[in-house]
Amino acid sequence: MACLPDGQGYLKARLSGAVQAELVWGNADTECTGAVRPDGGLRVRFSHKDGADGGRLVLLFGIAGLREAQSAKALPVNVTVIREGLGEFYSTQGDNKCTLDQVRQEPLVGIPHRTRSYRIIARGFCTHPARAVRGDGVILLSRFDYVGRIDFDTADDTPEDSKDKEGGE
Repeated sequence: MACLPDGQGYLKARLSGAVQAELVWGNADTECTGAVRPDGGLRVRFSHKDGADGGRLVLLFGIAGLREAQSAKALPVNVTVIREGLGEFYSTQGDNKCTLDQVRQEPLVGIPHRTRSYRIIARGFCTHPARAVRGDGVILLSRFDYVGRIDFDTADDTPEDSKDKEGGE
């Protein structure tokens, strides 16, 4: 399992609260995927083995204001942390608690391929913690940086002039 075929994928994050960790996940043994969110925008997922119990730690970044091939600054992001195997879910439950300082997408595979893939490079922080969905506990991601992948299977039907007005590059 590897994040990106060229070996350049990673996730770095500082977590405090119910999970105290300085994450430095390299490309090897890190799963990264991304796609369009059902309600619009993009979703990026990173997962990595979490301890000796065989569970996985998953970080999800929901970016409502971002479309295919766009770059942006100061963009709100919803963050979810999942401890698979323990059944623990933490969420900022909204996109007003975390911010992407900077995000850009670089094409990996493009036309004439049916599936288009992009390297996504992002850096951000949270000012409020992700709260346990059930029970008590919080996890604060005071900072995070990542390089991952997003795949698009369907055509982007937004006219080019609309993309320019929305800040696309």
